[in-house]
Amino acid sequence: MPDTPSPSPRRRRWFVAIYIAFLALVVVAVMRLVRVEADVWDYYYPELRSSGAVLAPISRDDGVLDVLTLGGSVLLQIESALERRLGSELGDRVRYYHLSTTAHTSRDSLLKYQQLSQQKFDVVILCHGINDVRMNYWPQAQFRDDYTHCPWYESLQRDASGGQLTLWNRLTDFASQEGLGPPPPNKYPLGRDLKTATAFETNLQQLASAAVTRDDRVVILTMAHYLPENYTRKAFRDGQLDYGIGDVKYAAELWGKPEQVAAGITEHNRRTRAVSQQHENVRLVDLEQQVEPSGRNFSDICHLTRIGQQRVVDVVAPVVVRVIEEGRR
Repeated sequence: MPDTPSPSPRRRRWFVAIYIAFLALVVVAVMRLVRVEADVWDYYYPELRSSGAVLAPISRDDGVLDVLTLGGSVLLQIESALERRLGSELGDRVRYYHLSTTAHTSRDSLLKYQQLSQQKFDVVILCHGINDVRMNYWPQAQFRDDYTHCPWYESLQRDASGGQLTLWNRLTDFASQEGLGPPPPNKYPLGRDLKTATAFETNLQQLASAAVTRDDRVVILTMAHYLPENYTRKAFRDGQLDYGIGDVKYAAELWGKPEQVAAGITEHNRRTRAVSQQHENVRLVDLEQQVEPSGRNFSDICHLTRIGQQRVVDVVAPVVVRVIEEGRR
């Protein structure tokens, strides 16, 4: 019986290629159809669940004090030390929910607080001022007060409006995610006009107003900072400035042109003070006025040395304790 001729290598390669392409199309189609049941907010703000905040009580009847922290990496630096200090003064019947996260802005804190609308907190500690400055480096025509000109917030708004993500969305978003990174020097002219001041104040106002409706008390902090007069990126990189040693140390250019960053923090602090004066449930801790701008306290323009962290805790803790005690009366 004659042998059956085998397919040529070329035909075999074409067959394999077509089969692989068919399987790929099937996989993509399935991933586009599969819905991810996890909440969109869990995807963007996993700290809501990992901190336990979404399970915080909806009343204050259990005799335990609930403390919520909202901010960026500066507040993140002191959360553990502040918790220990408050524990020593308030005892062990205190629960802490730490939602401060690197690079988050006042907008992130507002959105996270809004997601906790049923929970009750005895005190909310809030600190922002520098990360919002990064939002300025877009043209005025593109800038949006809700920061949706920035890809992070644009994607969040899109996905939140849909309610769920497909598996394909999750995978492609993850694969394409990149840090925002520093604005390139050719974008510095966009930072001359501080576009974020009103948006920043609005975010704080909305959070403070929401706290009023929940009877939550808020301790709001201005942002201490230090930019030496002889600052240059090279001098910073070469250790020629008097910045101290810290666990976080970034060049000011991470947020923008250094003098624009410092000016932005100063204006945001002014708006923070204004918000604190308009709400009886908000107590101000003016760190800008109470933390000396020197290398003793700062490892970069805003992050703190160990000494600086202790100084902030020493300033903030008594105010938090006083606010909690006032709430008990």
